[in-house]
Amino acid sequence: MSETIKLQTLTREFQRGQMTVQALKGVDLTIQSGEFVALVGPSGSGKSTLMNLLGGLDRPSAGELWLDGLALHDANEKQLTAHRRDRVGFIFQSFNLLPKLTAVENVAIPLMLAGVSKAERQQHAAEMLQKVGLGHRLDHFPTEMSGGEQQRTAVARALINNPALILADEPTGNLDSKTGDEVMDLLQKLNKEQGITLIVVTHDNEVADYADRIVKLRDGEIVEIEEKTVVETAVAEPVLAGIGAQGAERGEAYLVNGVQYSNDHSQTTPIPYPSTSSGQVPQSPIPSPQSPVPNPQSPIPSPQSPTTNRLSFRDIAQTAYRNLGRRPIRNILTAGGVIIGIVTLVAMVSFGVGVQREIQRNFETIGLENVFVNPSFDGENTGDGFDPFAAPSLVQPITPDIVEQIESFDEVDLVTPILSLPSGIDINVVYDGIEYPIRVSDGFGESRFSFFETNETVAGQTFGENNADSGVVIGPELADLLLSTGQSYDDLIGANISLLVRLPRGESTTFDSTLMGIREGAGRSTIDLGVDERADIKAWWFNDPNILENEGYDFLTVQAVDINSATAVINQVDALNLESQSLGAILEVANQVLSLMQALLGSVGGLALLVAALGVANTMMMAIYERTREIGVLKALGASAGEIRKMFTTEAALIGFIGGVFGLIFGILLGRLVNFIGQRFLLAEGVTGVGNLSVVPPWLALGAIAFAAFIGVVAGLYPAARAARLDPVTALRHE
Repeated sequence: MSETIKLQTLTREFQRGQMTVQALKGVDLTIQSGEFVALVGPSGSGKSTLMNLLGGLDRPSAGELWLDGLALHDANEKQLTAHRRDRVGFIFQSFNLLPKLTAVENVAIPLMLAGVSKAERQQHAAEMLQKVGLGHRLDHFPTEMSGGEQQRTAVARALINNPALILADEPTGNLDSKTGDEVMDLLQKLNKEQGITLIVVTHDNEVADYADRIVKLRDGEIVEIEEKTVVETAVAEPVLAGIGAQGAERGEAYLVNGVQYSNDHSQTTPIPYPSTSSGQVPQSPIPSPQSPVPNPQSPIPSPQSPTTNRLSFRDIAQTAYRNLGRRPIRNILTAGGVIIGIVTLVAMVSFGVGVQREIQRNFETIGLENVFVNPSFDGENTGDGFDPFAAPSLVQPITPDIVEQIESFDEVDLVTPILSLPSGIDINVVYDGIEYPIRVSDGFGESRFSFFETNETVAGQTFGENNADSGVVIGPELADLLLSTGQSYDDLIGANISLLVRLPRGESTTFDSTLMGIREGAGRSTIDLGVDERADIKAWWFNDPNILENEGYDFLTVQAVDINSATAVINQVDALNLESQSLGAILEVANQVLSLMQALLGSVGGLALLVAALGVANTMMMAIYERTREIGVLKALGASAGEIRKMFTTEAALIGFIGGVFGLIFGILLGRLVNFIGQRFLLAEGVTGVGNLSVVPPWLALGAIAFAAFIGVVAGLYPAARAARLDPVTALRHE
């Protein structure tokens, strides 16, 4: 005969402030395998505490508690979790079905916690519901079922993992008498047919009468054990042979091992349970029920060999996603905080990336092999005593002779002088006797070095072609005004054109030039002038025919043979006492500035996400408070503290992930809107050829979503840890 459960001087004490309460006082009890035992007693007698200890939900303060060789009094948390998951089935008074799960899903929870696949566990759950008469309620939620149907569902859930022990806490407490009898008949049938050890906690004598043995407790002690064993006919016949079947048929009482039975084989004499000085109690021999036989159809191993499987990440993620639907409005508002943060982050960083790429594109269009050469000035002599704000003194101008020297360098492919015109200059184009007011572009005579402008040639050529230094380039709109009937753009190329320049005091002069090209991007009143025209206009403006020899060009663009030759060009230019800087160095500085701007702009989104993290943490704390009982149920069914922690952490991560996805979408849309408005504004200001100012590269998209999920995880760590630490007994009592 196997002793399934053995209690030796089991004690459980609770601390209530300064007072110590003894719920159990040195209890000794042995429960055989397959026995049906009822724990009876008034409130506070210790019966629920004893059930919690048997189920591994609580730990004894002293004494020993053995179950099939497992020392529950010394078991660690991992062993207790495996005990609840693989050996025990719980049936609660209040059913404790999860409201958002169907009957099949509720019954399948223990198998899910054991790592059984979804299809397999749902199949076995459906079969178990069929056995308890609920085949027509498989897809119904608890709120759609009666109390009796909910309790039958709870019974099916307790049996699904093929347990060796079922613990039922007031299983008929919330049922009417008829439904309660049906549930008890079902439990008694399962006990007899499957040999499952069944322990029922009750204060109802009618429920206790179903048991083979009634253990009565009061004030934490066993005061009486009442044997009421029904002996099956096949078992009783050889026992009854000693007294004769006729005596039994006549209704005469008989004795078996000192216990008096009536002719219906029920015990009629209760056995008193006296206390002794040693605290030991006599154990009455009882007939041994059939040993439990593991179900070969069971999806998990026999309780005697606990499974090592665990809750899968897929089930954790699906459970977390389903739980988000419990409070959709609250979760949407919480995710809204993450969305705002990600929108800010994506929009700000995408603008930085877009501008940086546009600058990179324009620099590459110019050519990274280019070197900019500037005249040198006296940094100390910034003016005379009468004008401290005067410009620095020119030390080495860029004269035409200097330009010829630089052009002679072996590493130099092309030298382009750049010359600007005085501000406020008034110039008109005169063609065929008609004056057209214009303004000279800021291209300094070389439009290919002008950022955000296109050089697509409509007719003729521009200054970026054939090293042309003289001529006029106009846009299509101005060209349309110059065309005569039947002419095309090509007919204008090479035409003589005059530039009428007026001084502020009213003097004017005319400079002759040639229309060399028409290009897209130039506005109606914008033209490009060659360096020769600019030099002539500037010499007349300042009344200095030798202005280039005296003051030189504004700067030079020197194109090296290749990028590697740029350093040698810089060294040679420095030897001429001129200032030089490569385009690559300028681009590097620009990128550093833009990277800093991106970090500053991105920090705004980071602050918004920090606020969102607080919202996620608050939402998770509320969820834990609302689902405290559910957490207790999951722990009772075999969920470990780590699995509870993963569930709530994953739920928080999902809030962050969903917020990140929608934040990314809205951030991209916002960037496109601002990009559209910005391009229209720049076009109105005459800046053409601008690319996308808002660019979301893959690393930004993936990073934004990952960062949002990470924020959710961080925000959920403390609430999840708190949920994992909840005491299952306390959690099950939470209202």
